[in-house]
Amino acid sequence: MLTKEALSQIAAGDRAAFTQLYLTAKPSLIRYAAALLAGDVDAAMDVVDEAFLNIWREAGRYTGDGSADGWIRRIVRNKAIDWLRSRRERPLPTDGDRGFAHRQADDADTPEATAEKTSAADELRRALARLSPQHREVVWLCYFEDRSLSEIAVIAGCPENTVKTRLFHARRLLRGQLERLQTD
Repeated sequence: MLTKEALSQIAAGDRAAFTQLYLTAKPSLIRYAAALLAGDVDAAMDVVDEAFLNIWREAGRYTGDGSADGWIRRIVRNKAIDWLRSRRERPLPTDGDRGFAHRQADDADTPEATAEKTSAADELRRALARLSPQHREVVWLCYFEDRSLSEIAVIAGCPENTVKTRLFHARRLLRGQLERLQTD
């Protein structure tokens, strides 16, 4: 229900339309925010809830230019950036990063750590978490949400060529991180 009509209804004070949008869009927006916040799902849930407060208050400001989904994701993106700025540091790995405490406390490989290293999904997740928020965002939107370059440009608020450049650098950084993980 990420439509221009839904935002018009919300702007008119339609609580049912807002509830429907919230229930429909929230899971996808949490995944998006978590990707921006290096996997911190708790922070992502807070960011999305704050974004929905803005959507309720600001739906009347949506001009109809561009997609409603892009407008909403832009709000979530801005809230995520605000959250990162308020911490002035990269988010710490979360409970979703299995084995984090073990890797920090003891450099020796345990059977669990060895098994974890062989998991391509875990390696990719760790490598993605090490990217800057801007690189993580374009990778997430492109490869996990299958967005076009023009859609990503609208959401990220930058030209398409910037998106292409960020994707190029993000892929290069990911490749280097994954190669290092495989040789360790």
